[in-house]
Amino acid sequence: MFKKFFPKQEKFYELLTELATSILEGATLLNQMLINHDHIAEDASRIHILENKCDEFTHQIIHELNETFITPIDREDIHELTNSLDNIIDGIDAIATRVHLYKIQKPMAFGPQLSEILLSQVILLTEAVKSLKDHDNIFDKLVQIRNLETEGDMVFRESISDLFENENDVRELIKKKEILENIERAVDRCQTATIVIEGILIKNI
Repeated sequence: MFKKFFPKQEKFYELLTELATSILEGATLLNQMLINHDHIAEDASRIHILENKCDEFTHQIIHELNETFITPIDREDIHELTNSLDNIIDGIDAIATRVHLYKIQKPMAFGPQLSEILLSQVILLTEAVKSLKDHDNIFDKLVQIRNLETEGDMVFRESISDLFENENDVRELIKKKEILENIERAVDRCQTATIVIEGILIKNI
């Protein structure tokens, strides 16, 4: 009976790590997709499969929360972190879908640079999630993610300026602007996840 109340506390760390690792796989694919447009349809499909996989991890974490009496960290924090991570892969999927549906034929100016910033954030975020249990150097990683978000803001502004200056096709301008905005939004979502993690650390250190 007591196993139901004190089960698998390590499972939350494992599931969050698997979720973050799948997001990293998606961010890596997106970066490759925006650099090389040779396999857009296949890459978009693979990213969407990863998004579905992350949804499964999210549902499993919520299920475990409902089944576990005592959690290793506050259940509200686990729920919020799970949602903030899931929002990142949702954003990555939205970007890939638009690149495919809008038939963007060649790399956009600043697109690969922005996606590289996003990828760097997700790498650090994955490392932070893996370190949640022992708190190993997490704060340093959170600071780096925030610095990358600031860099992303600057690159995004430059990308929009360049787009309006050099893109003469109005339809292409609208499509590319939306894609760039979605990348910038995903970068912001990584920043949101760091706020959640910082809150967890403050409560548990």
